[in-house]
Amino acid sequence: MAHKLLIVDDEENMCVLLKRVLGKAGYEVECAGSGEKALQLAGEIPFELAVVDVCMPEMDGIEVLSRLKAIDKKLPVIMTSAFPSSEKIERARSFGCSDYLSKPVDMKHLKELIRKRLQESSNL
Repeated sequence: MAHKLLIVDDEENMCVLLKRVLGKAGYEVECAGSGEKALQLAGEIPFELAVVDVCMPEMDGIEVLSRLKAIDKKLPVIMTSAFPSSEKIERARSFGCSDYLSKPVDMKHLKELIRKRLQESSNL
């Protein structure tokens, strides 16, 4: 059975790219273009990992991270940002993000992180 991943990014091209790349890697991927949509999906589907963009309109990725962790505190969350800052990284880590990647995302590195985080969470 394929692992279920949630991708949260307001850039449609990024969602399409990640869905294609991760789908080819054998994952079942759902995309959300907003924080609200992500939280709705997370309430309906038991995801095993989320990849969340930090900079989004209306609800930023840190708020999404916080609310995803309220739904499932063990959910591994990988944050991405085109404009990483030490302050944002620190805030994300304080809310329990697993990893923080700069855009453009290295797909090979992302797939390796996902594999590693899924393996760690299955060992809990």
